[in-house]
Amino acid sequence: MTGATVTARGSAVVAGRPDEGTWTIDLSAVAETPDAALAQVGDRATALTGLLDELGIPAEKRSTTGVTVREEFTHTDGTRTPAGFRAQNLTTVRLSDPAGAGPLLQGATQRAQAEVRGPSWWIAPDNPARLEASRRAASEAKRKAQAYAEALGLALGAVAEIREPPAGASPLARASALTMAVDVDPGELQVEAQVEVTFLLEGA
Repeated sequence: MTGATVTARGSAVVAGRPDEGTWTIDLSAVAETPDAALAQVGDRATALTGLLDELGIPAEKRSTTGVTVREEFTHTDGTRTPAGFRAQNLTTVRLSDPAGAGPLLQGATQRAQAEVRGPSWWIAPDNPARLEASRRAASEAKRKAQAYAEALGLALGAVAEIREPPAGASPLARASALTMAVDVDPGELQVEAQVEVTFLLEGA
């Protein structure tokens, strides 16, 4: 049986608390000219920057993800009529503490007349849930390989190869509904790990 091997795949799903939530802040204004629309959005962006500074959100946790200016039209009885110009500025803000979401949402809507969308939750690579899922997947692969070997009257030998297919995280619980106090609960995410382990086989 020299050189004989068995390969088994193990998988596991573990629930874990997200490390970070991403929010998109949309600043938009319509005016008769592009410059006027941009000026209005610029004033709101200044107000938003002041808010983010007050909340202590560092520069590396915020980024401008889009600036656009386009002409607006109204449509009546098949006729398209110019209706000014819309300027838009999109800012992405990442929060590691869900408690900061309330002040961000309230401040952005009240002080910058912004539309806020989100959150999108994220689990870091070093989150304990990811490591636990990996451990459980490896244990399952070993149990399967052991069962195959025993069924064939063989013994499980040393590990010859370990391969990790791509794995991801999917929502297990979404944010709770926003209340007047803007209480946001990230819930948990489902972290999945998969691994393929090849073992040498030894004669019984």
